[in-house]
Amino acid sequence: MRLSLFSRLTIGYLAVFLIVAFASGYAILQLSHFRELTESILKVDNRILDHEKVLADLLLAQSRAEQKFAITKDEAWYLEFVRIKIDFAGRLESGFALNDRAATPLLRKIQQDFRRYDELVEREARLVRSNKPYPQSQYKQDKDTLIDSMLASFEAVRLNQQQLTYTKVSELAAAADQAREVSLTITAGCLLAIVLMSLFITNSITRPIGLLKNKTREIAKGNFEGRVEVKSPPEISELAAAIDLMCEKLQELDRMKADFFASMSHELRTPLTSIKEGTGLLLDGVGGATSEKQRKLLGILAEESNRLISVVNSLLDLSKIEEGMMTYDFETSGVDSLIKRAVAEITPLVEAKQIRLQSAIDMPLPPVRIDSERILQVLRNLLGNAVKFTPKGGQISINAKPANGKLEVSVKDSGPGIPADSLAAIFEKFNQGSRQGAHARQGTGLGLAIAKSIISSHGGKIWADSQLGKGSTFIFVLPC
Repeated sequence: MRLSLFSRLTIGYLAVFLIVAFASGYAILQLSHFRELTESILKVDNRILDHEKVLADLLLAQSRAEQKFAITKDEAWYLEFVRIKIDFAGRLESGFALNDRAATPLLRKIQQDFRRYDELVEREARLVRSNKPYPQSQYKQDKDTLIDSMLASFEAVRLNQQQLTYTKVSELAAAADQAREVSLTITAGCLLAIVLMSLFITNSITRPIGLLKNKTREIAKGNFEGRVEVKSPPEISELAAAIDLMCEKLQELDRMKADFFASMSHELRTPLTSIKEGTGLLLDGVGGATSEKQRKLLGILAEESNRLISVVNSLLDLSKIEEGMMTYDFETSGVDSLIKRAVAEITPLVEAKQIRLQSAIDMPLPPVRIDSERILQVLRNLLGNAVKFTPKGGQISINAKPANGKLEVSVKDSGPGIPADSLAAIFEKFNQGSRQGAHARQGTGLGLAIAKSIISSHGGKIWADSQLGKGSTFIFVLPC
């Protein structure tokens, strides 16, 4: 009994999963330890050091303020001393709130010394205000002794916290080294398990899939003949059978498509041409005089006949392109005459919509090897689209110039523009992209696909640039 693809993959992945699960559990434990140490450093040790620096600065500021008060008897300095004292007390309480076992005893000693210092300052302030003589030098000596004691305590706090931080960082480094060793071991185990699993499934999965891949490439090239013979797990065998069935259906569809286009060529093109010619004769008065209303209706009929013939021609061109039967008559020629011809043909439509059409050709243009009729077809398509999507009173420009050893032709309009996500899609068959405006869904969506195929067959490239509300520019380049 052959194991299914699911069973084979499950066995292999389960082995890898168990190793990864163990690695994940170990990683979670290590990360928790890292987090505790890191939080301790960031939220306690670093903050204790910050408090130590600020408290020392505040203490020295208080000392300066009370000394200036004792000398100048200016109450503003005493008020400054009181303000700084309040900040000092608040900072000290914040230090206690961190609950650091190493720093708390020293902070309590600082608190006791500060109370004694504050009492001395208060007593001296009362004596200063009474204008009575007092032992000023003795007071200064006592205050300096207390300040030196507090500064020494602050220094002890700083050294303790730095030592604690160093110890914790060393512990983090040791844990990281251990985690790295374990990770390398687990990685080697996972790699070995994956290699063994790959060897186990290669013959039963990789080889049949390779055969299926080769078959799909043949299908992409249009070769639907032959069957896929593979010995593989049930899932791949079913896929091979489905591909065989798909080939049969594609062969049938290919025959139907060929018959359809052949029928279209004879059953649609010929009568449409007859309708066009008959309408032209009636407009020329061959069937007798016609009224103005009749001529208007005949004109509409002629225009729609031309549009349908254009659709039929586009479908036939597309069929030839897909079958690789599109023929080209290459010759070295100039593009300027083709541009002038395309502009002349589109001028009546441009004038009817009151659109300004500008043509700029940087002469002399380099000669290029082209099929003139096919390049003219591209120019007609680009100009026709520009007229279709440009509003009344808008502007169209067509430019041609040498560029980097190639010939560049661009058609720019002032239409509503094309969204950026549709700029590539509009060159696919039957795809008009997310166009804006009243003409968003007119046409078959074949013109640009055919234009792209023609330009590619000439060794060139075609693309579009556009911004919504600012019009579009279609550019193609041909090798010189």
